[in-house]
Amino acid sequence: MRLLALLLAAVAFVPAAGAGGGAFLTPNQLSNHADPSLLRVSGGVLVAYDIESTGSVDVLDTGGTTHTVVTGWPAVSDPQLVRKPDGTIFLYFGGSTPDLKTQGALRFASIDGGVSWSGPVKTNKASTIGDVQASGVRRDGTPIFSQDGTGFLNVYQGDNGATLHNAFSPCCGYDESLAVDTSGLAQVAFWSNATSKPGYLYEILDDSGAPLGAPVVLSAGTDAQALPGTNRLPLVADGGGNTFMAWPGTKHVTIAALGAGKLRRKFAIATAGAPNQIALAVEPDGAKLWVVWIQGKYLWATRFRDAAHGAAPIVVRTPLPADRTAYALEAVGLAGQVQAVVNVSGTPANTLWRQQLIPGLAAHAARKPKPSVKVRDDTAPVKGATIRGAGKVAHTNAKGVASLKGFRRHARVKVTKAGYVATSFRVP
Repeated sequence: MRLLALLLAAVAFVPAAGAGGGAFLTPNQLSNHADPSLLRVSGGVLVAYDIESTGSVDVLDTGGTTHTVVTGWPAVSDPQLVRKPDGTIFLYFGGSTPDLKTQGALRFASIDGGVSWSGPVKTNKASTIGDVQASGVRRDGTPIFSQDGTGFLNVYQGDNGATLHNAFSPCCGYDESLAVDTSGLAQVAFWSNATSKPGYLYEILDDSGAPLGAPVVLSAGTDAQALPGTNRLPLVADGGGNTFMAWPGTKHVTIAALGAGKLRRKFAIATAGAPNQIALAVEPDGAKLWVVWIQGKYLWATRFRDAAHGAAPIVVRTPLPADRTAYALEAVGLAGQVQAVVNVSGTPANTLWRQQLIPGLAAHAARKPKPSVKVRDDTAPVKGATIRGAGKVAHTNAKGVASLKGFRRHARVKVTKAGYVATSFRVP
């Protein structure tokens, strides 16, 4: 484990102004532990969530219309959404029908983008009415999903979860995420307070969904929180064979970059305090990784173009809704942005709030050999950024560089480009 600690490297923190335009998605009816499921589809994002007080599970479609899957049930719990290669969307959640004859992890299906749902179908007879915590899809379209509790972290495989394996039998493993990389390797990340294996753990699953070897405590050597406040320990796969896992620290979000089930590197993003929620998301191109977290009164995010090998992140932030406490956080990557959905407090109960964030810019100005500024997005130079101030305007070239000839020294200059949060600097 010493080697893992040596691989930890702090990443520069470059704050930028925040995004705006957040929106509330639901009435104030949710519990403070309701954890939504997000699924990127053509035209936007589906959001599924449960309302315990009304025994309901609802799905918000890409047009903003809410579709009720069930209501008036005696028990419902957090859902998960997955999409099969033919476009069919499955919705899994733990629940009990009003006649109490069908209970456990149940499956509904939609073939019209989440507008209408057929079901329920009972999954594995050993499943429970508890939350379906995580889900994923194998390369051949086979779903995997999970539930956890005292003495079990059950991974189900198949449309109806016919195959079941306990991925962690010690007491207790929680807050799991599932991911399948481009090679087809399925993996699970979770938090454990088991005496025999505490910490933030990573485990490989075989083709049947069974654990392949012992789980590894990736958080060793970092400032990991002993008792995490996060609703999920995020784990996502990109389009280049990499998988990323993140966990909260006392002053960092730490990310592990993995490939073929092996740790490649760990790096940390400095935070303003202890983050209490974190999420990871990959843009549709499969190349850009977003890290999103909540700390204090803000939602924070940063985007990496090549997180598997190196990065210089630019952090953006936006205020959370005033006088609201943030609970669960989920995020999904869209082209050039990330969409975050947060469970926030309300009256008489909680609600979901959605916010979209775009990447930030960083500018480094120099006086010699000639006055100039270089603008970047993470590690990449930004072409066509506008440099404006003190009555002068310039634009960056393909190398992200613009001349500052004629700009008054020490003048405050603003850097802008469509699709990015602006930044500013003073002319040296």
